[in-house]
Amino acid sequence: MGQLCLVAVMVGALTLALYVDAGRQAEQNAMERMRSLAASLAVNPFVIDAVQSPNPTALLQPYAVDVMDSAHADFVTIMQTDRTRFTHRYPSEIGGTFAGSIDDALAGRTVNQMQDGPLGPTIRGIAPIYSNDGRIVAVVSTGVTVENNNSQLLERLPLIIAIAATLLAGGAIVAVGLRRYLQRVTFGRGPEEIGQMYAFYDAVLHSIDDGMLLLSPGGELVLHNDRAAELLGLTLREGVSAEHSAATGQLPSELVSLLASGKTVENEVVLVGDRVLLVSQRAARTGGKAGSSLGTLVILRDRTDLRKLSSELDTVHTMADALRSQTHEHANRLHTMVTLVELGKGDEAVRFATDDLAQGQRLTDRVMESVDEPVLSALLVGKTAQADERGIELSIVTEGRIPSGLIDVHDAVTILGNLIDNALDAVAEQASPDDRWVEIELIASATELVLTVIDGGPGLRGVSPDDILRRGYTSKPGNGFGRGVGLALVTQAVRRSRGTLSVQDRATASEGARFTVVLPITSDANLNGNTAPVTPTPDRKAPQ
Repeated sequence: MGQLCLVAVMVGALTLALYVDAGRQAEQNAMERMRSLAASLAVNPFVIDAVQSPNPTALLQPYAVDVMDSAHADFVTIMQTDRTRFTHRYPSEIGGTFAGSIDDALAGRTVNQMQDGPLGPTIRGIAPIYSNDGRIVAVVSTGVTVENNNSQLLERLPLIIAIAATLLAGGAIVAVGLRRYLQRVTFGRGPEEIGQMYAFYDAVLHSIDDGMLLLSPGGELVLHNDRAAELLGLTLREGVSAEHSAATGQLPSELVSLLASGKTVENEVVLVGDRVLLVSQRAARTGGKAGSSLGTLVILRDRTDLRKLSSELDTVHTMADALRSQTHEHANRLHTMVTLVELGKGDEAVRFATDDLAQGQRLTDRVMESVDEPVLSALLVGKTAQADERGIELSIVTEGRIPSGLIDVHDAVTILGNLIDNALDAVAEQASPDDRWVEIELIASATELVLTVIDGGPGLRGVSPDDILRRGYTSKPGNGFGRGVGLALVTQAVRRSRGTLSVQDRATASEGARFTVVLPITSDANLNGNTAPVTPTPDRKAPQ
């Protein structure tokens, strides 16, 4: 209703402006026409000769009547220089004095006037009449009444009204269409409600802990919150396509490839710089699943904050498994020794206990001699106990000495722990005992530390190494949540340490997968000649 009223007021104002302008133009046209008519009569030879004749009225009055009828003038008055009329619309006014000033005409100028006379208010044109010798011998005045001029204006009023009605009808149609369009795009909400909703949604959008991106159906960034920009470490610009953002470094290519797929995903692992993000993506629709599509909604959750806790939990879990395995084995061996004593074979019991203790001590000593970092040593010993319990042969090959402080302990647990766990899980599925082995190589030099985990499993099973390292990969059963994060964490830890990670699938006939991590040594740890030169390690052969 407000829009229709606004249209009506605008059309009314326009109509009034057209009417006033038409009146002004009608008055201007009347002045120009009367001035031209007076000027043309003033130079007419018949008029010049007649005003100088003995009886000008007899000659000029019939002529003036014909001119008034043909030129649609209300009067044509020809007069002497003393304003005595020779002609007039009303014959009774002939001989009378002209009502109005003729000073400009006597001065030789052709002018217009607005003046009251016997016919009422008139619009006049006045011009001097010159004799052949150049003297002003008479004056001619032509004019129309203001009333008749306005009546001509009224003839144009229907056209003005028609224009106004057309504009009003068109404006009403546009207003109704605009109102329906606004109701459709705003879902029937008014301006105040929209403003209030915007304030609420904006406050929620910028206060939630998860990052949020909204992409249009064409792939352009429509909306994002501060948390998304923080997680991605970027200054995002809205209205820019995801592909363009990737090309200009605004969005990581790994994330863009996921966004470009358009598929619905839940908690997909994506590495962005030093962060591990869980990405959920789904179509954004109005009014539920049956509504129109607004584009794609992307939710970003930061898993990086859990890295330290996850590493510590992995360490505790490894140690707990090692203790459980050792407790189980210790109980079996204790029962064996007790039985030997009960059978009167004390020497065999002592020999059995001594050999068992020496075997475990040799492994611990070998690890401790090469690895000064207690957390890393404990991890390796614990993983060895885990492997023994699962019936897997785990061997550790070391070259050089790995001093404490060479790498961050959390990164060490992340890299080695996840790689060893993946290798143990891979070979645990092997049916042949000859394939149930894992080898760990730790090679330290003055400039780098090389960590290699080799297994006798089935390998990558046709999966590209780039895909495994890009988003995280898992062949383990489950609902997908928390799966495939291990290699993502490894990749992040390697990248944070400015190292490299490479994957080889079945480098030899007896091997499954080979993961090699090279970490540069940047600490001031003094190897003091204890580091053996890095030499090629012969291919691991399957145990016979």
